[in-house]
Amino acid sequence: MTETAGLREREKSRVRRELIDAALRLFDRQGFEHTTVQQIADTAQVSRRTFHRHFPSKTAVVFAHEEDVMSLLLTALDQRPAGEPVFTALRAALRDFLLGTEGLKERYQQADAVRRARLVLITNPELRSENFIGAVGRREALARNFARRAGLPDNDLTPKLAAATCFSAFGVGLDHWAESDDHSLTGLYDILDGAVAALQHGIDI
Repeated sequence: MTETAGLREREKSRVRRELIDAALRLFDRQGFEHTTVQQIADTAQVSRRTFHRHFPSKTAVVFAHEEDVMSLLLTALDQRPAGEPVFTALRAALRDFLLGTEGLKERYQQADAVRRARLVLITNPELRSENFIGAVGRREALARNFARRAGLPDNDLTPKLAAATCFSAFGVGLDHWAESDDHSLTGLYDILDGAVAALQHGIDI
């Protein structure tokens, strides 16, 4: 990639992040239904046309953020040793992803965006239903990662089941964290790690 192309991609990523941040803050302050695309563009100081270069609609902003978070988590998971069992690797990836020493400011911003995105989904049942197809894709991406780590074919039931249970645990954990009083990275990690640990060791209420 040439230096010019690299600068162009970084600028594109910057504008995309600013649009996501502007949208989620507006949704949090005045509600999803009462926020317009033009307001999001104005807050991010770009044109409506620029907004639509990145997102087809304001709904897509919320879903795109969830895609970004899953991509970052999968990257952290890929950095774990190949021989680790999937739940052990996932818990370590969550720790590295949320509590690592590098990029702390960016992670705080990411966590705040996660909280806002979850609150949008919690308070908009119809929007949450629309997210189902995207959620299936993210769950399948996690299942493929688990299958690859375990040396199993993509269509094996076990990694699919493990990914599905993890994905459900993430959803419950994120909703619980978003509605709690502790919005810290440590609070988020404790909840998600506890959820995966419960799956790892078995739940018996």
